[in-house]
Amino acid sequence: MPQVMNLCLSVHDELYLIDLNRVLYLQADDHYTDVYYTSGAHFLVPFGLIRIEDRIATMPEAKLYMLRLGRKYIVNTKHIFRINTTKELLYLTNDDGSNTSLHVSKPVLRGLMELIQSKEG
Repeated sequence: MPQVMNLCLSVHDELYLIDLNRVLYLQADDHYTDVYYTSGAHFLVPFGLIRIEDRIATMPEAKLYMLRLGRKYIVNTKHIFRINTTKELLYLTNDDGSNTSLHVSKPVLRGLMELIQSKEG
């Protein structure tokens, strides 16, 4: 079982714990972020994506697989199974075997493909 990797974010009298091992992707929503877990659960946190990205950058293990894609997403690269630049879609696998697709621009997807291929090759 993988080590629990919680991202702790606090505001006022609240603490948010996001289990990065369970994150499928994070999506910007103005000054908030929607967190989507691989189980299908999702919730909103009152932090912008840049603040979350900055915190992930301080976590050596997490920054290896949590990757910012454009202005809108941070994805868990462990769940990528298909990239289609023609349709501008990134496909992620959920825990139940179903798929989630995200619309991402061609240049961002091409950069992601190059990054994955360079790590594999």
